[in-house]
Amino acid sequence: MGLKTSLKKFQDDKFGMFIHFGLYSIPAGLWNGREPQRRGYAEWILYNAFGPDIPLKEYRNLAKEFNPLHFDADEWAEAAKNAGMRYLIFTAKHHDGFALWDSKVSTFNAVRATPFGRDLVLELKNACEKRGLQFGVYYSHWQDWEHPCGGLPHWQEISPRDNRQFDQYWREKCLPQVNELLDYGIRLFWFDNWCKTPNLRYENLKELIDLVHRYDPECLVNSRIGVTWNAPELLDAVDYISMGDNEFPKEKIARPWETSGTFNHSWGYSCCDYSWKSTAYLLQCLIRNVGRNGNYQLNVGPRADGSFPPPCIRRLREIGAWIGSHAEALYGTHPMKQPFEPDFGCLTESPDGKNCYAFILNNSNDIPYYFFTDRPCRSATVLETGQKVDYEQDGNGIGFKMPRETAFSIYPVMKFELA
Repeated sequence: MGLKTSLKKFQDDKFGMFIHFGLYSIPAGLWNGREPQRRGYAEWILYNAFGPDIPLKEYRNLAKEFNPLHFDADEWAEAAKNAGMRYLIFTAKHHDGFALWDSKVSTFNAVRATPFGRDLVLELKNACEKRGLQFGVYYSHWQDWEHPCGGLPHWQEISPRDNRQFDQYWREKCLPQVNELLDYGIRLFWFDNWCKTPNLRYENLKELIDLVHRYDPECLVNSRIGVTWNAPELLDAVDYISMGDNEFPKEKIARPWETSGTFNHSWGYSCCDYSWKSTAYLLQCLIRNVGRNGNYQLNVGPRADGSFPPPCIRRLREIGAWIGSHAEALYGTHPMKQPFEPDFGCLTESPDGKNCYAFILNNSNDIPYYFFTDRPCRSATVLETGQKVDYEQDGNGIGFKMPRETAFSIYPVMKFELA
């Protein structure tokens, strides 16, 4: 069986935006002005603990405040496109059980329970499609803190949900809501499980994977649906591998895979999280993943009013400017075969094999660089400027030095035309 068309496109696109947005965006990491005793992701505030956890009833009341008047699906999608991203994944339902579409399964959703009264999933899907961006959703299939039988954090459960309880949630909420999202035409699901749990059994996972693939064989399902920990025999049934949060493998992986990463620490917006990563670091994450056959999804946590935080906006623009000059070295390429990873960074190759691209992550005009190829080289240029570069070729590969004019460039890329 050949690679799915949608999966090939996902691999070719390389770079996407993840968005975590929901009720948790309102407290933004604080409850009644205080940080939790157990600091963590802002979207986990319900169970980040102030001694006794926040009562669920109090948390549910946030729905009455949910009114992101600055939410503009077109602006979000445009920001992703301008940053060089080719797809977008949105938290349709996170662990708190609150749905951001007009779900008929549960009234605990943005249309029926809030003054906002709008379907964010539908608006964002339409905005992405207008711009040629693939649209996918994050759906928390395992943990659901709103349903009385949904999964809970392990430190919250005195004893885990028994399978009978969990199956009630599975039938009443999880499967029907996934069906609703499939009816929206969703082409990519990002499910979320990261540990062994007694509730996600082989039969549950197979049922959910089969549901999605039966509805649309081109719809993609990720490995964090739970197969790695709970049903490894189903690993071949999922479409792509999801790494852990901000986890970056050190070597190439044969199967399609991706890393989802954050601008700072938290996924949902946190007003007290100032640990913003530099543009250079974020670009290096993208480049390294592409050089190892992977994708990179960079997460934005919008503020409660629906606006992107200024540090995200600046970095997205800077990333987009760099990609604008180096797009041909990224999109649609694949890692060039080498006996080991080059010391300068990584190598990609165009689909037709006529060009290869050397990403220089430790740029110096004093260091000689080398990569292996038995194909004659016709020319070597700096991709962004077109400057010609001298090179030497022996029977094993190509040696070159970076021109001094690139000394102040962030991650210059060399283009080699091969015979």
